[in-house]
Amino acid sequence: MKANDLYATITTEVIRQIEEGTPPWVRPWKDDRRRGVGMIPSNLVSGRLYSGGNVLLLWMAAQARGFPSMQYCTYHQANEMGAQIRKGEKAIHVIFTKHVTRKDEESGDEKGGTIVKAYPVFNVSQLDKVPEKYLEPQEEPAEFASHDLAISFAKGSGAKFVHGGSRACYVPTTDEIHLPSFSAFVDEPAYWGTTCHEMTHWTGHEHRLSRTFGKRFGDAAYSMEELCAELGSAFLCARLGFAPSFRSASYIDSWLKVLKADTRAIFTAASYAGQASDYLWNKAFAEEQRQAAE
Repeated sequence: MKANDLYATITTEVIRQIEEGTPPWVRPWKDDRRRGVGMIPSNLVSGRLYSGGNVLLLWMAAQARGFPSMQYCTYHQANEMGAQIRKGEKAIHVIFTKHVTRKDEESGDEKGGTIVKAYPVFNVSQLDKVPEKYLEPQEEPAEFASHDLAISFAKGSGAKFVHGGSRACYVPTTDEIHLPSFSAFVDEPAYWGTTCHEMTHWTGHEHRLSRTFGKRFGDAAYSMEELCAELGSAFLCARLGFAPSFRSASYIDSWLKVLKADTRAIFTAASYAGQASDYLWNKAFAEEQRQAAE
């Protein structure tokens, strides 16, 4: 499958789901927590987490096909481990992006470019004869959403939080995240979903990721930022163990305009959301990661 065809197919499906009131990032997967497999899709062999638009792609596949796990591998990896892809199983296509530098033949100057390809992967539930060692937990299993982990995450991020009032927002002029009191939310997942949404906005500050969408999206730039924050919240909630929820219903019409005008828009937003969630996660747990590497 060509990358452009995949962009168009996925965008059409995202539009359909948004129009039906159920965006595909609102917990569309079934994760097997008993096996220590998290909510973010990962590679069965390497354990590497998928990122950006591929997270969304694989969540949608899990929703559509009822996969019980978030682990995937390539055809080559399945063969190398001695597993077999069950007859009749169809692959899920994800995006591979590689940034390259080429020399211009006329000027001799080096110019940057990007190679984008779609390649197939298979869910572990589509395989037979998977060696037992690959079915061992890749991380410590979490019975439920981790309150302590979320608290550590928020504190470690370095963001300044102000609780009180009736609005949730990021205030660029003071570089603060304003949130209602914890008791004002219907439950803990709702609190952390909103918190992660505003924390994603916080990463866009010029002294952090300096995120702007520019003239490409025109008047839709703010809608793209909201879509980025919505996806960033979903990615972070999944890492923390909370089921993502749908907060920005008021932006549905503006999102649809952007998505219908550009088949890559959802992937662009997901890429920025992935960068934001990685930035926050790495910043919050930098010391733990350093100690683990020693």
